[in-house]
Amino acid sequence: MLPGLLSRHTADALVATGVVSRTARELVRDVEAIARALPAGIEGREVVLVAEDRYAFAAALVACTLRGAVAALPPSAQPEMVREIRHRENVATVLHDRRGMLGIDLGVLIASTEREPCPLFAPFAPLDPSRAIVDVYTSGTTGTPMRCPKTAGQLVGEADTLRAMFGVGPATPILATVPPHHVYGLLFGVLLPLVSGTSFTRETVLHGEPLAALARRDGARMLVSVPAHLRALRSLDPGAMPPFDRVFSSGAPLPDETYQDLEARFGWHVTSAYGSSETGGIGYRSHPNDPWTLFTGVTIAIGPDERLFVDSPFVDPSAPKPFGTSDRVERVGENGFRLLGRVDGVLKIGGTRVSIAELEHRLLGVPGIDDAAVLAVEVGGARGTEVWAVVVSKVHRDARSVRQALVPFLEPVVLPRRVRVVDALPRDGSGKLRRADLRALFEPSST
Repeated sequence: MLPGLLSRHTADALVATGVVSRTARELVRDVEAIARALPAGIEGREVVLVAEDRYAFAAALVACTLRGAVAALPPSAQPEMVREIRHRENVATVLHDRRGMLGIDLGVLIASTEREPCPLFAPFAPLDPSRAIVDVYTSGTTGTPMRCPKTAGQLVGEADTLRAMFGVGPATPILATVPPHHVYGLLFGVLLPLVSGTSFTRETVLHGEPLAALARRDGARMLVSVPAHLRALRSLDPGAMPPFDRVFSSGAPLPDETYQDLEARFGWHVTSAYGSSETGGIGYRSHPNDPWTLFTGVTIAIGPDERLFVDSPFVDPSAPKPFGTSDRVERVGENGFRLLGRVDGVLKIGGTRVSIAELEHRLLGVPGIDDAAVLAVEVGGARGTEVWAVVVSKVHRDARSVRQALVPFLEPVVLPRRVRVVDALPRDGSGKLRRADLRALFEPSST
C-alpha cells in the first residue's frame, strides 16, 4: 500500500525551509489553490511543470495529481526545450515560476495564498499505484526529448522504499543540489521528504560556500548530489560543511579520489545510487570499489552477453519484464553485482577490444585529471571507429601528455585519437552528458 503524501507530517511540521519556510498545513492550502487555478478538462492531459523553487514544484506536482493531470518534466528549463514540449498535442498548460514565461505563474499564485486562512490539516489520500502521475522527459544522448511515463506506484513506492532502507525520518532534513525535474532530484529531493515526515530546502545551489550556508541555515542532515558537485566541495576547508548523516551521489561514477577526499575533509561516507529513468533505482554501494547491493524489491537476471535485466515495482508496468538495460554486469553473491560497462560500450578498433568505461576509468586515474568522458566516433576508412576523449584538468595537460599517461595500460591502437582539455564537462543538472554536447567540443568553433 502506498503512503499518502504528508501522512508522516503533523500539521505544523516544516515541509520546506528557505527564506520563507512552509509547514504541512500551508502546503495543503497552496496545493488546493494551484488545483483551483488549473483549467477545466485537464484529466489525463499533461501539464508542463518548470519551477526553480522546490516548494513551488512540490505543490504544483501534488495539485496536478489532485486534478487528474500528469506533470510533464522537461529535461531542462531552457525556453526552447519548454516550448518544444509545450506544443505537444496532449499538453494543457504550463505551471512555472519563471519571469516572462507563458502559463500559470506559481510564484504569484503562492504569494497570494499567504492572505488566505489555512484549511484543517489532513494528509493527502494515498494514490492508486497504477495511476500515471509524471512524464519524465529525458534528453538522452541525441538531445531529442524522450517521454518516460511514471506511475504513483513507481515514484511514491520507490520514495517509501528509500525511506525504509536508509532510515529517513522527521529528524533528517534534506538538501539537494539536483533540480527536481530530474528523476533523481524528484525522488530524493521532493518525494522522499514528503513520505518521510521531514523537510527539504527550497533553493538549489550547486557547490561551495552557498551550499554550506544553506546546510547550516536549515539544519540539513542529508545531502543529495552528483559527482560533479561533490568534486567542487573539495576546495572548501575541513569543517566548512556539516557532518551529514547521509550523503548520496548518482548520475555518474563517483571517483575513488573524490570519495576519499570528502571522507578525510568532512567525515562523509558517500552512498552511490545506481538506476535510470526507465528502471528506477536498482542498487547502491557505500564505497566506489564495493559491489552494488540491490534495493529492496529489485531482482536481476543476466543475459548471455552479460546484459543486465531488471524487475521491480519501480519499472514501467507496461514494459516487458524483466526489463533489459544497456549495462553489462557480473553477480557478486546473492544480492550484489558489479558493473562491467555498457553493452554498446565495447568496441573493436584495429581488431582490439576496448571498453569506453575502462578508458574513462583510466583517464580518471591520471594525476591532475578531475573529470573525463569518452565517445566512439565512426570515421570510415581503414580505422572505421576512433575513440575521442574530453578531460578536465587543473594542471597543464595537452593531448599528447594525456595519451602518454595511458600508454602503460592500453594498446596504442585504442588510445584516444583526439583529446580536448576543457574547464568543465557539459553535464546537465543530474550529472549526465549528451553525446551531441561532447561532439560539439571538437568542432572548430569550440577551439
